[in-house]
Amino acid sequence: MERIRVGTRKSQLSRRQTDIAIETLKMTHPNMETEIIPFQTRGDKILDRPLWEIGSKGLFASEFEEMILRDEIDIAIHSGKDLPLFIAEGLEIIGVLKRDDPRDVLVMPKGRMPEECKTIGTGSLRRQQCAAEVFPWAECKLIRGNIHTRLKKLMNGCFDAIILAKAGLDRMGITEEDGYTFRVLSTDEFLPAACQGIVVAEGRPELADFIGKMTHEETRYVFEAEREVLMLLNADCSEPAAAFAELQGDNIRLRVMYGSCRAEGTAPVVDRLKLAEELARRLKE
Repeated sequence: MERIRVGTRKSQLSRRQTDIAIETLKMTHPNMETEIIPFQTRGDKILDRPLWEIGSKGLFASEFEEMILRDEIDIAIHSGKDLPLFIAEGLEIIGVLKRDDPRDVLVMPKGRMPEECKTIGTGSLRRQQCAAEVFPWAECKLIRGNIHTRLKKLMNGCFDAIILAKAGLDRMGITEEDGYTFRVLSTDEFLPAACQGIVVAEGRPELADFIGKMTHEETRYVFEAEREVLMLLNADCSEPAAAFAELQGDNIRLRVMYGSCRAEGTAPVVDRLKLAEELARRLKE
């Protein structure tokens, strides 16, 4: 196959992630032609309510799945953390890019300190729970919209600070030089969302060999472990849940948060799904 129709959300960040995926794929398929088909999902249109009130993270992916099944596109490029718990029947994640920085960032106007922030904008229950522990003096308030919309609201004084993914800031080339102060949050204080910093391609299994050339194997291992534990917990965006895996030689370390409970463990990489099952079982007890 030398021509691929690629579905993506319309935001600048989504388009940038799609460009990165295409650039990576063209390293092994230099003659490949692409047609980018942007689409505004229901999740992008409803911005006055948190995701857990209007459905699930699948709002950013389900319409693309329908487009693939109707043969309107060949693949869809997603942020891994926006995937629904379960992929539509007949489709698979067939490409996984190398993970970028998985951490969260407290973004403030230039010169402001975290201790001065009384309101923090976030649309994530996970981030709300972690912020309550790290910044107990601050109140979290709902913020939705793309990365530039959120930054504009910050600079207009709607919030003292907002929390964004470091990977998104990096991909868009946004730094402290643009008028911000960053407090990068370690994975110990802010456990990342499952698959944060990972870009994936979804499509039919018959394209797996072709699109799979983009896959970074080490990232695929952590992607599978993090996804597995959330699926076993049935933990969608209606609960503060997180999963973060790290390779340590031939082993994998997996840390999980589900509500107020946490668990972690280490196992050989080949047993990553068994490790996810064990941690999910412990959290259910």
